Amino acid sequence: MLRKSLSFAAAFAALSFASACVLGHELDENRATLALRDKTHISITLYLAYTDALHLALAPQQPMDEFLVTRSAMKPEELQRELLRAQAKFQAATHVFLSVAHGSPGRELAITNWAWPEVKQVQYMIQSRIMQAVVDPNGHAHDVPVEIRADANSTQEIESVTVLFPEEFRRVLVVSFRPKQVWAEPKGLSPEIKF
Repeated sequence: MLRKSLSFAAAFAALSFASACVLGHELDENRATLALRDKTHISITLYLAYTDALHLALAPQQPMDEFLVTRSAMKPEELQRELLRAQAKFQAATHVFLSVAHGSPGRELAITNWAWPEVKQVQYMIQSRIMQAVVDPNGHAHDVPVEIRADANSTQEIESVTVLFPEEFRRVLVVSFRPKQVWAEPKGLSPEIKF
């Protein structure tokens, strides 16, 4: 137990130093992809700097290094409770609206089928970020973007939408498209695929 406490103390000290060095860096860009699957269904895929969003949602007043160390030491069931609290906040603050005249928001679409990362993945990501700071205290510790999925559904045909994301996601680069599909048969060249 003492060894574990000492290793967390060392990680905390390294993170304190590292966080002072990276205050000038911006967060990695968060992205959202909206794919119109059919006339009434949009698939939403978010790629987020998830640890940063969790920090802003759960303990914005707490220094990042302290936030990471305390979350990395939590039992999985304790961290799961924290994640569920943040996810509920994120889901409540995410909105997709049908557009009406000139892009102004109209009726809100129902967002369902949220798929969030599992607690083990998040805890590993937090521990990896601590290790990045320990190994390279002068570097910019960051996460690999985490993929989050959801669906937005409408009772009427979707021509255009506007979106609102949680403040904790910061700026979000939105990419939208309507997929084109063709079958590629075995032992045969597919039809021409145009972009």
